[in-house]
Amino acid sequence: MGLLSHLTHPKGKIWITLDKATFQEGEAVAGKVNIEAEEYIQSKGVKVEARVVESWNEMVWVTLPNNQRFQENQRRTNNLYQRDVVIVGPTDFGKGPAQTFPFSVGIPPCRATRGGSSVQNLLKAVLETHGRPDLTNETQIAFVPAGAYGSPMNVGYGPGPMPAGYGPNPGYQPNPGYGMPPMNPGYQPYGQQGYGVPPPQQQAPSVKVRCKYCTGLMDASATNCPTCGAHQ
Repeated sequence: MGLLSHLTHPKGKIWITLDKATFQEGEAVAGKVNIEAEEYIQSKGVKVEARVVESWNEMVWVTLPNNQRFQENQRRTNNLYQRDVVIVGPTDFGKGPAQTFPFSVGIPPCRATRGGSSVQNLLKAVLETHGRPDLTNETQIAFVPAGAYGSPMNVGYGPGPMPAGYGPNPGYQPNPGYGMPPMNPGYQPYGQQGYGVPPPQQQAPSVKVRCKYCTGLMDASATNCPTCGAHQ
């Protein structure tokens, strides 16, 4: 090992695999820390660092060495929550297949404390070494509000009590004609007289008389004969 080896990271990699893609708020985050060494590594231990970080942009004054001042947009961060969980104590890792260590850590729901800021839930896997930079890898955790999925009352999200009226339920009796208008007296199906269709008009029979000039038949209410045109 060279004189500058204490400045270089150990040859290997570390990463986190989660048991599922999203977790409900208040639910413990479970997964595995995976370590694959490509050389002999003496470690002081392996841990998972849980962080909830709020970040935002802020305009700040910057002073140059020549005392010139100007405003600059800088990214600011603030830890809303932090917790370190030791997964395994001092361990030596040799070159070979990846080793896996399960973990579970709780991250409480945290909300932004200022307008325009964003909140990230982070997990960092850390392999601490003796006299050399640590091996690290960070991943972001996705949370959904409690009850957003997996609720026993949501259809299609697992077994749970079924609300009355949506399946076999002793004592449940559907009303006759469910989903149809009540059968009021005089109710007629659509398309029949009495429901959207006016009743046929009853026309009085036509009375015929003879023209006093040509004796042709004509309506009694006509003022002129349709045959000879004589005024009646």
